Amino acid sequence: MPVIKIHLEHEELSAIKRRASELGISVEDLAYGAINCSMSHVKESFCRTRIDQAVSERGRDLPLWSDSARSVAIYESKPDIQQAPGPKGGPL
Repeated sequence: MPVIKIHLEHEELSAIKRRASELGISVEDLAYGAINCSMSHVKESFCRTRIDQAVSERGRDLPLWSDSARSVAIYESKPDIQQAPGPKGGPL
């Protein structure tokens, strides 16, 4: 079976593990579900916008859903970078 590898920061992986545990599923199941959801909605502009934004911001700061103790905003005593709602009014 083919494998997809995703390189994550420790803060990203710990948040993913915690969410998977909350849902009573494995990390792999959560990743598969997220990919399935994205593939189902990727032609909708809000989904493509969120994907493009995530890719462009990767490596500059941790995403809001990660454990953000090492975030640029945290160590500079600034609020989280994304404060406005995302497309369709939901959080990014």
